Amino acid sequence: MQNFVVSARKYRPVSWDDVVGQDQVVVTLKNAIRNNHLAQSFLFCGPRGVGKTTCARILAKTINCENLQADGEACNVCESCRSFSENASFNIHEIDAASNNSVEDIRSLTDQVRYPPQAGKYKIYIIDEVHMLSQAAFNAFLKTLEEPPHYVKFILATTEKHKIIPTILSRCQIFDFNRIKIKDIVVQLKKICASEQVDAEEEALHLIAQKADGAMRDALSIFDRITSFSGKKITAKDVIANLNILDYEYYFKITDAFLLEDITTCLLLFDDVVNNGFDGDTFINGLAEHFRNLLVCKDESMLKLLDTSDNVVERYKTQSQLVSASFLLSALNILNQADVNYRASKNKRLHVELSLMKLVYIHQTISTVNLAEKKTPDLKEKEKKQPVKQEIKTETTTEIPVVKEPTHQKIQVKSNGIKHDDGEGETVSIPKKSELRTSVQKEQGKDEQVEIVDDSEMVPVLPEMFFIVWKQYADFIRKDHQRIAITMDHAEVTIKENNVIEIKLDSPIELNLIKDMLTEIRAFIAEALENKKFELSFIVDPAKSERTKRPYTTQEKYKKMEEKNPVIRELKNTLGLELDY
Repeated sequence: MQNFVVSARKYRPVSWDDVVGQDQVVVTLKNAIRNNHLAQSFLFCGPRGVGKTTCARILAKTINCENLQADGEACNVCESCRSFSENASFNIHEIDAASNNSVEDIRSLTDQVRYPPQAGKYKIYIIDEVHMLSQAAFNAFLKTLEEPPHYVKFILATTEKHKIIPTILSRCQIFDFNRIKIKDIVVQLKKICASEQVDAEEEALHLIAQKADGAMRDALSIFDRITSFSGKKITAKDVIANLNILDYEYYFKITDAFLLEDITTCLLLFDDVVNNGFDGDTFINGLAEHFRNLLVCKDESMLKLLDTSDNVVERYKTQSQLVSASFLLSALNILNQADVNYRASKNKRLHVELSLMKLVYIHQTISTVNLAEKKTPDLKEKEKKQPVKQEIKTETTTEIPVVKEPTHQKIQVKSNGIKHDDGEGETVSIPKKSELRTSVQKEQGKDEQVEIVDDSEMVPVLPEMFFIVWKQYADFIRKDHQRIAITMDHAEVTIKENNVIEIKLDSPIELNLIKDMLTEIRAFIAEALENKKFELSFIVDPAKSERTKRPYTTQEKYKKMEEKNPVIRELKNTLGLELDY
């Protein structure tokens, strides 16, 4: 019975053309060989399984070749190449620094360096896992590494460059190896499948490449494992079953359930995931990755960020058209919080299920119904007899979004004003960009109407996103407009139905401050939310305004402190302190 050779050894590159995914290293080394600009010591560093030791062997073989080719490749015919291929070369020495890491081992190496090669140009020492050398061994190696004989070359390889002392790094020519891209791994696996006469689905090879995490050696090990199970026919289903991968089909189905607000399907799918042996954290992270991919598919130019097969990319593109960007952002925020709090949760399954429920009913939480509008007629009659708070409402319409078809409705821009207790209509208009545009159109003799989309196409404003944007704008203007920023911090914001955003202020002074920058505030919010169709409603409580006057500036805060505690004034006068406003 013939001994089985694993693919990682069987298909190990033996020439520069066979090296996968390290073009920048290969080109540099080939040019150095052709131009005879070889350093005395090299350091190959990078993740596991990306070809560091393989490239070290190819370099050692090539620089000792007696009939070097014009393209920088070894001839594979001369005595040196044949002895290397048969592992019988006396000029190339591989040392494992993990087991030979003492000062005595380095001293033995320096003793060997003294003797020139009996045949060939160079004696080459490949020291693997060089970061495992002790501090004393590094120090003993310094002089030899810096000034070796002209016939000696050192090639060091490590996965942990940061553990190597700087004096060693400064004496080496450093080459950083990258993780191998998924597409490069897939191409190499296809070549191996053709050589081994294995019929593999492209989607299955993509899954193997993704699981390898940029390491070609890991990909080949997984490939051997799958072929042992499936034989000469490899399917994506077999790969998922053997590698314990959570199938992306679950994420497509559960996203469809979110759109239909079908909580039953969502919980049953999660139960199926748990029964297949996956924990909730894996499911949360996978779902977040799925939403990220859907968000990427919103822009055709970002499709290159998806490392998956073409048919899966098409499915992502199709589903991304059904999901709004605002939903994806809110969902990612919910999943991020679920991931952060997962380990601290005692009932982990319930923790994940609650997150799924939030995602199912996310649209209903957005369009929260104002309970005050559902009061009985008797309560409304009583309210008419009570004082009514001063209320300023600002209704604005959106600018025209880009629409492919020319079908639209036309309505005029409108603005509401102050409503007094007696109900008689004294109106104070707050100009908007759309009104300014309309006035300009009047002067130019153009149509006075503004085109907008139908109300039925209104995109709900997400509470979580609005609060984030509201806080961001307050922080943005805090340096130059401190009082307005503080007013925004203290305002009570409520999202109501039909995208009405109610903002409660403490005094008319705060209202005037907000009015001064209302256009900028609304423009910032509309751009950040990618949604211009909302209404800002400001409510001022006169009674609260008379009871409390909030200090805004540093000077006002100090005076407030003086009123509450006169000792502060005495302390200032005693110490002769001056206030810096």
